Amino acid sequence: MEQSTDAVIALAAAVREQANAFLLRALAERGVTDLLPAHGAVLHALFRQGPLSMSALAEAIDRRKNTVTGLIKTLEERGYCRREPDPADARVQRIVLTARGEGLRGMQEEISAAMLRTAWRGMDREEREACVRGLCAVLENLKRDAMPPPQGECHE
Repeated sequence: MEQSTDAVIALAAAVREQANAFLLRALAERGVTDLLPAHGAVLHALFRQGPLSMSALAEAIDRRKNTVTGLIKTLEERGYCRREPDPADARVQRIVLTARGEGLRGMQEEISAAMLRTAWRGMDREEREACVRGLCAVLENLKRDAMPPPQGECHE
């Protein structure tokens, strides 16, 4: 792959593709074949923050509510989470991990640590920090100048 600064977007896409492949392989090696990388963000947020409303979950993983609704539906169907009324407001449904979902916590931590070790192999702390700073700046620049999608259209 080209290592010019002009290739930053293609490089970021390639990193994501390889990270997803790493994750799917690691899950399959542990007997989990019914999850996709997109489910990982949902599970991670629930591991860290506990039960969340759909809106809070969408905010936590920086996704649109309709996208999160689809992810939750799949996770519910596969037995990883369920909806329950919020004790503070019965009109609000909270997303709660089931025992099956909670059982993935250690595996998620193990796979995440292995992925980071692999990703940062051969890079010292300064290189890692510079990489993260640069990618954060690129992301913020693109977010700031991105046009909002037209209302009523799905773009995810």
